[in-house]
Amino acid sequence: MAKDYYFVFYSALAVVLLLGAQMKGKVFWQEDALSLSVSKGLLGFCAIGIMLHHMSQTIYFAGEDAGILMFMVDVGVCFVGVFFFFSGYGLYTSLRDKPDYLNGFLKKRLPVILIPFYMCNFVYIAGAALCGYSFQKGELLPYLTGYTLMNTQMWYIVEIFFLYLSFYLVFKLIKKQGAACFVYGVMLCMMTAGSLLLGHDNTTVSGGAWFHGEWWYNATMLLWFGMLFARYEKPILSFCRKYYWAVLTIDVLLTCFFYEKTLTALQTKGYWHEWDGYPGYAEKFQTLAVQLPFIFFFVLFLILLTQKIQFKNRALSFLGEISLELYLVHNVFIMYLPVKNRFWFITAVYAAGIATAALLHAVDKRLIEILKKITGKRSCE
Repeated sequence: MAKDYYFVFYSALAVVLLLGAQMKGKVFWQEDALSLSVSKGLLGFCAIGIMLHHMSQTIYFAGEDAGILMFMVDVGVCFVGVFFFFSGYGLYTSLRDKPDYLNGFLKKRLPVILIPFYMCNFVYIAGAALCGYSFQKGELLPYLTGYTLMNTQMWYIVEIFFLYLSFYLVFKLIKKQGAACFVYGVMLCMMTAGSLLLGHDNTTVSGGAWFHGEWWYNATMLLWFGMLFARYEKPILSFCRKYYWAVLTIDVLLTCFFYEKTLTALQTKGYWHEWDGYPGYAEKFQTLAVQLPFIFFFVLFLILLTQKIQFKNRALSFLGEISLELYLVHNVFIMYLPVKNRFWFITAVYAAGIATAALLHAVDKRLIEILKKITGKRSCE
């Protein structure tokens, strides 16, 4: 049976992460542990982890035995948390270290996310049409513009767009970085609460209305945690290195504790505990109250590992370069690849997803360069 060979995918992920890994000695540390090159590689690993998470969900929600992949059904959100953490960390370190970072911020940041978004969105819509999906009247335009998401896995770009925009406004208007960081954190709390109160989208065929669903908010606060980590990086790392093994042990125990609590909450409470006349706010909040710490301690575990182990190789570098496109486009193959055997289904999705993401990245990169030249010429006129 296909499930008997699912361990291969865990093995492949382990090889990608650990190939060429270098470990420091007892009293030495990886000084470039959170550098851009290392963090991009980790995001590439998280992207293929998210792919396995979505494919495991597909198998499980189809009523099939997911076998050992059942673990991936509930931990994929942790990989999303890593994306948010490094986004927040990168934003704040750039603001801290680069003079006039906010000048031209939107012009530099937005094309990098919007061009891949619309390219992958077009691929998904075209794939759906080619595979026989019939668009209803008035349905196509909202999908093309992204106002409604046909591929709900593209929610991340919509949210990060608003997070970038609010970051720019807050830190542009509030000159004291401590106060600005606090206000930004309050805004993220409000965004999380607002999305929770909206519940799920039951009005569109795709369920792709903005900010409807737990995936829009259950890991968002990690971006703020990333900013706080960057703001207090020296004392945090100094403390963690001084008491490394104690901190690591406590973090592992807390990760396991909140993982068990999260599984219990998802099974007994959950985000889908809602029906007509009952929004299930209490159940949603109770689930988030244990899942968010689980994500936080998982991400902290990864950060602690990077202090001792350098995860860096060509495979991670390659995946890091295409991580955004890989995150966005792989669902078209989950939805429409006609492969029944689940082992070969997962293999085919990986092969097609990575190849397509690499091609799209090359096109996206060229389009971004062209746009920069155009905007650069206009600014000089």
